[in-house]
Amino acid sequence: MPRAQEQIAITLSELTASLVGCHDAESVLRLVTAACESLLSASAIGVMLVDPRGGLSVVSASDEQARFLELLQSQIDEGPCVDCVRHDAMIASPDLRDEPGRWPAFTQAALDAGFRAVHAVPMRLSGDAVGGLNVFYAAVTPWEEWQQRLGQVLADLAVLGLSQDDDPARTHRLAEKTLTTLNDRVMLAHAIGMVAGALDIGTDEARRLIFGYAATQGSPVRDVARRLTGGNLEAAELARV
Repeated sequence: MPRAQEQIAITLSELTASLVGCHDAESVLRLVTAACESLLSASAIGVMLVDPRGGLSVVSASDEQARFLELLQSQIDEGPCVDCVRHDAMIASPDLRDEPGRWPAFTQAALDAGFRAVHAVPMRLSGDAVGGLNVFYAAVTPWEEWQQRLGQVLADLAVLGLSQDDDPARTHRLAEKTLTTLNDRVMLAHAIGMVAGALDIGTDEARRLIFGYAATQGSPVRDVARRLTGGNLEAAELARV
């Protein structure tokens, strides 16, 4: 295995192991910061989260320069992380000198601190941007597609870690969720059989129709299966989509 792939595997393994074990917010953020520095060759890392007032608060920074830049963004409501959360999108500036008018105050402060590039990755929860992972570089640094994907993976893992409960009750909740999943699967199998019988088609085609209908309607598959088995949705409706 190439060295880079091995390093990615080891780092992500350590990070995910911490999420299923005992952990606290500080430990999660420290591991994510270390992973970004190692895997993305970052010069500095900052993490900002939306606070109860709707503003952005700095929750982690790899050094004081990064912390200052994160605080600056939250105070002047300007910068890559602000845009990242506002637009729920990855924001990139491979060379801050190329766009001095984009974030005037932030850009000058970042350049003065010795940073030349920044990439901000949205941290999402339940479909909303709840924060941003900011990756700083001392040199001009465009990201390739694999780096964008890896940055998003690390941001997602950070959210998972921060949003998980770290108490014994979560084992019980996992068991409850597993039971719910199994019940949903049984109901889906029943719905597939009903659709296959009603439309005189194979089960694979019936499954495809159910999943296709759910995607078109923007509904969870379990809700479509429940409507079918409950008599609130006719199988013929699936074929019309």
